[in-house]
Amino acid sequence: MSRTSILILSADPLAAALLGAAVELTGFTPRFAVANEAPRSALLRIRPALVLIDRDDQEACTDAFIGPALMAAARVVIFHSPRSTGRPGSWPAVRTVVLPLDVDELARVLSEELDP
Repeated sequence: MSRTSILILSADPLAAALLGAAVELTGFTPRFAVANEAPRSALLRIRPALVLIDRDDQEACTDAFIGPALMAAARVVIFHSPRSTGRPGSWPAVRTVVLPLDVDELARVLSEELDP
């Protein structure tokens, strides 16, 4: 599998790190925003093939970010847990997944998004 970069955006550093470890196990390269970096700046710096966004991240899970991410030709997947408090949103071109996923299921989701 290729080492395609996947940007992970979450206001929860532990959730981002755990998802990053799972992404790495699938053969992709997890990338993250640096401290105090806006999601849009991270998108422009990394130019990922796919962006994983935590539904509870109030800065990244917005029309103001998702629209430009899609226009930059990045695929977008929103993730959340059953305990998420963020609004579901309704972006037709955006897939939503509920965590936890096992590594095989995550690999399938990522591969489907990157090879539509």
